[in-house]
Amino acid sequence: MTAATASLNRNDLGWYLYGVAAADEASASTSLAEGVAEAVELVAEGPLVGVASRVSLAEFDETTLPERLRDAVWLEQNIRAHEQVLERVLEDVSVLPCRFCTVYRNEAELRRFLAERRDVLQAALDRVHGMVEVGVKAFIDRDRFAAGRAKHNDVIRQLESQVSAAEGGRGYMERRRLEQLVASELEGFRGEAAGRIHTRLVAVAEDGLPLALQPPELSRREEEMVFNGAYLVPAERGNFEAELASLAEDLRDQGIDLELTGPWPAYNFVPEELGAEWT
Repeated sequence: MTAATASLNRNDLGWYLYGVAAADEASASTSLAEGVAEAVELVAEGPLVGVASRVSLAEFDETTLPERLRDAVWLEQNIRAHEQVLERVLEDVSVLPCRFCTVYRNEAELRRFLAERRDVLQAALDRVHGMVEVGVKAFIDRDRFAAGRAKHNDVIRQLESQVSAAEGGRGYMERRRLEQLVASELEGFRGEAAGRIHTRLVAVAEDGLPLALQPPELSRREEEMVFNGAYLVPAERGNFEAELASLAEDLRDQGIDLELTGPWPAYNFVPEELGAEWT
């Protein structure tokens, strides 16, 4: 929810909400960093606190925000500030993260949200208490995949031998046949691998869900991404990471590498009015 006004001046300040925590946990121990604008504060309302800071309503107004969101420098700076605040809070207490650019016109509106949604927010906090979110991405190396498939596929193994022995135009045709066969095998394997990864990991997590696959410019990997998932796990993560290591070992010869990210606040496991999908 972003602030909207008929007329704003530069001195109008609203409250930027990063997340929600339990008042009895956060008030005594939480260390807070600088946020999107001014220093971060805890706004207590009953059993809940809003982790918030004052921001210019002119900067975050609905009419001007779309333009700012197209400013790559502004966007990167403020997303990082948003994440840093939540990560600092998570070091001390469980927190429900809000979507980026959640702004209230004044303290009364922020308190009203915390009061009116108290039961939903409290239930969500209870769910993520002692939990963190981790991300798991799977990438496939085509050469290792082909080599692994060749161990169990007579046709691929035979074509590899023919490619090695053939020359000129015949060699080109044999390579094309091999590439097409590997591509066909890979097409079926993508879904199979994604299903296997998710089934094994969600079994040792509190919850989990697949996310959209990322292109190389976002994943920063040359290899093709075949799975992207988020999991809600205990903060100590021992059982989950042990299962992930076992899974990685099982999939390595098939060309799959697994990448673990986090821990993060539970971006993908919060009430709809707070959350958005983060990858």
